[in-house]
This record gives sequence, structure tokens and C-alpha cells, in this order.
Amino acid sequence: MITFFFALTGLSAAGGALLLILTLVSSQSAPQQAAGAAMAIGLAVIPYVFGRCVQIVISETHRREESKRLIEKLDSLEKALSAREAGASYEIPQMVRVKGEVS
Repeated sequence: MITFFFALTGLSAAGGALLLILTLVSSQSAPQQAAGAAMAIGLAVIPYVFGRCVQIVISETHRREESKRLIEKLDSLEKALSAREAGASYEIPQMVRVKGEVS
């Protein structure tokens, strides 16, 4: 979907450049050049802005889903830790060195 919108943006940018060149070559006055340049800019910028908006919406949706998954994992870890702490004493585990390795 993003690829489609950015392909559309590329095509409209090429169309805007072509329109600008044709306007500058064929216009007979400054107001005609200004109007042609404004149309060329609009032809290039409007699809770009629309494509960026779609990209932002999609990335924001993915970010929210990932945040939701992380919060669910943290909640399950907190529940597991509180259940473990409720049934166990508060001893600090000691590291034991066995044959040069830490276990």
C-alpha cells in the first residue's frame, strides 16, 4: 500500500516537473508562469503529503499494537514475579563456581 502511494508520488513529481518545464517554455507573461508553477507544485506536493499521511497512520498503528503487546508481556511478568515472591522466601541466590564456570 505504501509502495503504491510513493509510486504515485514519483509519477506526480515527474508530471509536475514536466508541467513546470512546459509552462516556462510556453508562457507569455509572468502571471502565466506563476500559475503554471503553482499547478506544478500542487501536482507534486499533494500526492506526497497524502502518501506521508498514510505512512504515518500505518506506522502509528503498528507502534500502538507493539506497545500493547509489550504491556501485556510486562503485566504477565509482574504477575509471575508476584506469585513467585508470595510463595518463596526472600533469599538472595548465591552464585556457585563449579570447575571454573559460573552457574
